[in-house]
Amino acid sequence: KRYVRKDGSALWVRVSTSLVRAGGAEPVCSVEFLRDISARKEMAAALLQNQSLLATVIAELPLALLACDVTGRVTHYNRAAVELFGIPTDDTPALPRSAYPVTSQVYQLDGTTPVPPEERPLARALRGDHVSDAEFVILTPAGAARTALSSARRLLGPAGQALGAVAVVQDITERRLAEQELEHVHKQLVVASRQAGMAEVATNVLHNVGNVLNSVNVSASLVAERIAKSKCTRLGQVAALLAEHAGDLASFLAGAQGKYLPGYLRELADDLVGDRDTAVAELSALRGNVEHIKEIVAMQQSYARRGGIIETLDVRVLVDDSLRMNEGAFSRHGVTTLRDYRDVPLIQVDKHKVLQILVNVIRNAKYACQETGDKRVTVRIRATDSSVLISVIDTGIGIPGENLERIFNHGFTTRPDGHGFGLHSSALAARELGGSLHAESAGHGQGATFTLALPLAAPELPDVR
Repeated sequence: KRYVRKDGSALWVRVSTSLVRAGGAEPVCSVEFLRDISARKEMAAALLQNQSLLATVIAELPLALLACDVTGRVTHYNRAAVELFGIPTDDTPALPRSAYPVTSQVYQLDGTTPVPPEERPLARALRGDHVSDAEFVILTPAGAARTALSSARRLLGPAGQALGAVAVVQDITERRLAEQELEHVHKQLVVASRQAGMAEVATNVLHNVGNVLNSVNVSASLVAERIAKSKCTRLGQVAALLAEHAGDLASFLAGAQGKYLPGYLRELADDLVGDRDTAVAELSALRGNVEHIKEIVAMQQSYARRGGIIETLDVRVLVDDSLRMNEGAFSRHGVTTLRDYRDVPLIQVDKHKVLQILVNVIRNAKYACQETGDKRVTVRIRATDSSVLISVIDTGIGIPGENLERIFNHGFTTRPDGHGFGLHSSALAARELGGSLHAESAGHGQGATFTLALPLAAPELPDVR
C-alpha cells in the first residue's frame, strides 16, 4: 500500500495480516504487520528508467547492434539491425522478448562468395576472436546489396565466464560508391585529356581535384577513426551486466557498482549521439566534395562547347567552403585561420571556378606559413562600387619584389615539390570570370596578400562552339 506522510512524502509498505485465535477456536482479533518497502520501490523505478534509457539509446543508434547469448542466438538488436538484416520484430525491436537467428545472406567483397555463419563477426567473437573492421557484403531481404563494416567482441561476466558476444555493423555502401565514383571520374579525366591532347588542362584539373581529394581523405579518415573508437560495444556489456543481475536488480543498482549505471548510460548516450552527428556531417562533406570534383571535370570537358553556369551566390559561403576544404591541412600544420567578413552584395558567378581559385590561393598560404613561427591565414571580404574583393593574407615567408609578377607565370614555383600550375590556372580563371587575381608583399619574411576581385555584374561569356 501507499501512504502519504504529514510532510507530503510517500511511504510504500507491505501489509501482512495474522489472525489471533483463543485456544485454537474462534479468532479474537487480527494483527497487521507493516514493512517499509519505499527504498525497494525507488530502486524498481530507477531500474525501469534505466531499462527505458538503454532501450532508447540502442534503438536509435545509426549503427546496427547485435548481441547473442552463448549459444549464438541473437537476443538483442536495434532498429538499424532490423533494417539491415531483416530480423523479425515485435513492439519492442530494441529489446525483444524472443530470440531470432540472423538469416541474412552475407558474402565476401566479391559479392558472390558466401561467408559461412561460423565465420561471421558475431560467431567469431563468440569463439574469442577480436574482430575489427571486417568488411563484407550483405544481401538484404529486399534484394539490395549493402557493403558493411563490422567489429565484434566476446562478452564476459565478472568471473570471466562467457555471456555471449556483441557486434556493431555500419552500412558503408554510400562511402564505397562515392570512392568508386571518384575513381571513375579520375579515369575519365585521364582518358579525355589524353585523347584531346590537353596536357596542361589535365594537369590543372588534377591539381584542383587533388586539393579536394585531401578533404575527402580527411572526412573519410575522421569517420573511420570515430567508428574505430566508438563506445557502441559498451552497450552490449551494460545489457549483459543487467541480464546477469536480473534476479537481484534492485540490490545491484543500490550497490557500489550499480549506482553509477544511470550516469554512465547518460554519458554513453551523449558520446554516441556525438559520434552519429560527426559521421553524418563528415559524410555530407564527403558527398559535397565528390560533387565538386565531378563539376570540375565536367566543366573542363565542356569548356570548348559552352561557358560555365552562372549562379547568384553569397561569396561568404564560397569562402567558408574553400576554408573547409583546407581545414585538415591547416590542422596538421598548426595554421590558425581567421575570418574578417563584411556584408557584401550577392554576385553572379561560376561557383566552381571561384572555389578552384580560392582553394589554390588558401593552399599556397598554408605552405607559405610552414617556415615561420607565426602561422596565421586571414581571409578578408570587402566590396567596392563595382567589385567584391576577397583577400587571403598570410604571415608566411613573403614574396621578393622581382617575383610578384612571375608567380602567375606557367611553371613558376619556389617550392621544391611545386609544379607552378596552381596560381597560373587561378589567374586565368579569374580573368575568365571578368575579374583579376593579384599579389602584394613587403618582401621576404613579411607575409603576402592575394586578392581576388570579382565583378558585381556577371561577365558575358563567349559561346564557343
